[in-house]
Amino acid sequence: MKNTVFLLIVGILLLSSFIEVHSQEVELKGLVWENNLVNIGAVLPERGEGVADFYYLNQTDSNAYIKEVITDCGCAVVAYSEDTLASGKVGHLQVTFDPESRGGSFSKMIVVKTNVKPLGDSLFLEGVNVHYPNSPESYYKVKKNNLGFVFDQINLGTLFTNKPKFKILDFYNFNEFPVQLNLKQDSLPSYVKVRMVPSVVESNTRGVLEIEYDPSLRNDLGYIRDTLKLSVLTGERFELPIHLMATIHEYFEPLPVSQVDKVPKLKINEMEIDLGKISARNVVSRILTLENEGPLPLNIRKIVTNCDCLTYELPAMDLQSGDKMDLVFTFDPKGRKGIDHKTITFFSNDPLTPTKTVVIKSRIN
Repeated sequence: MKNTVFLLIVGILLLSSFIEVHSQEVELKGLVWENNLVNIGAVLPERGEGVADFYYLNQTDSNAYIKEVITDCGCAVVAYSEDTLASGKVGHLQVTFDPESRGGSFSKMIVVKTNVKPLGDSLFLEGVNVHYPNSPESYYKVKKNNLGFVFDQINLGTLFTNKPKFKILDFYNFNEFPVQLNLKQDSLPSYVKVRMVPSVVESNTRGVLEIEYDPSLRNDLGYIRDTLKLSVLTGERFELPIHLMATIHEYFEPLPVSQVDKVPKLKINEMEIDLGKISARNVVSRILTLENEGPLPLNIRKIVTNCDCLTYELPAMDLQSGDKMDLVFTFDPKGRKGIDHKTITFFSNDPLTPTKTVVIKSRIN
């Protein structure tokens, strides 16, 4: 399939060459790569080496050939044809990753030097090397339906709404029978895709769940928690719970300097409030003033407090240019004592500072 898609691209490029243009307006591009980056996902040493294929088109008016290939690690071995490649033809370069190197996520650079580009093109091979533990029983100690995992909860880290996040979750099948994912996943939300590698994990072997999480479809901001219920097939069907957590931020394109003063701007009159000494028996309220200092309308996407004991009231979530609005927050210190810190986090369409956090300090008697 990959070869077919790329050959279609080649066809389009060749067809475009018949369009009449002046030669001085065309800049020859050398070798055009189908992909400069290939992610091969999880590499399990017991399943052998990881392999990535890179395809390229000779988009010049003469023959091209590879003079030298340099990798930044001996764990990446490159195979390619040393023959010349005629104009308009497709070449192939294969990179093999040796999983006996250090475990964890990896990114390897391959520099391909050719006669048409002596300084070279840079290619990147990415993935996750999942080392085999000395003792699967003690390493995969979190058991779910006799499938062993390292952790009960999976932290996806910081996510931005412009692209999905991929997570590799390795596990060990301690059952006496093979397992696989049900093709029909009725309980899986639209913003999550899961694939099992290999598709069938045999008894007493390892497998990987490749999780793709799309925060734009999650349609939420801030700290989130999700419990996935994967339908797994063995001799019979069972549900496998997977607990995920992450912090989602809205993504904004970097602003050119000329646009800095032409966007919404959220100003909060106090970013740190000290309530001083307060009694655990008394509820305390204060006012925060929000202002839009920008020329365009400001929208407060979401407001989050880090404790149910801290609540707020805000009359609206939109401010026109120059408008101000008061937020009243209330802190109930009941059952607390000593130095205390609470936060109110604002998510807005201010592209310069889309997330702002106000810290509220107190000393509770």
